[in-house]
Amino acid sequence: MKSRIFVALNIPDDAKQKLFSMIFQLHPDKTLKWETKEKIHLTLKFVGDVEDELIPQIKNDLIFLEEYKTQLLQITGFGFFFSYKEPRILWAGLKYSEELKSIAERLEDYFIKFGVEKENRPFKPHLTLMRIKNNPGESFINKFKNSKFEPISFQSNSISLIKSELKPSGSVYTEIKKYKLRPLEEK
Repeated sequence: MKSRIFVALNIPDDAKQKLFSMIFQLHPDKTLKWETKEKIHLTLKFVGDVEDELIPQIKNDLIFLEEYKTQLLQITGFGFFFSYKEPRILWAGLKYSEELKSIAERLEDYFIKFGVEKENRPFKPHLTLMRIKNNPGESFINKFKNSKFEPISFQSNSISLIKSELKPSGSVYTEIKKYKLRPLEEK
């Protein structure tokens, strides 16, 4: 058997709450299919399908994540990923540390030994807010692209190894293991 896994920085609930309250101020229509707050995370490495018997080793090896400090981030704006000129993903962009980038790079290097290819796109941390099936139109896109707001600052003190199961209703995430980051005061 195989499991589809990824590694993600956890986003604290208060930051998610502020983010969603801002989204609904910009676009009050809650009938759109937004990602649930529980699924909001910052993917550091999407691994994909791995043999289930490798998961205990991966779980143990990723203990190196606990060498890193709590991460300071800011949600700074919104953007879209397009496919064939159609918006497919609405995301929130982040200001992040060089250390977060180095964590992502170390994860890229780590998973090579399991036959997982390195990501060839540059690290672009973002929070996926909506997967778009039908083009919502220019005014929706411009409302988010042109929005200006006070950045939402937050600290993240953990990273998780997560299993993603694809269901007809959407993906279901199950945390395999959480790794605590060091408090900021520690050297």
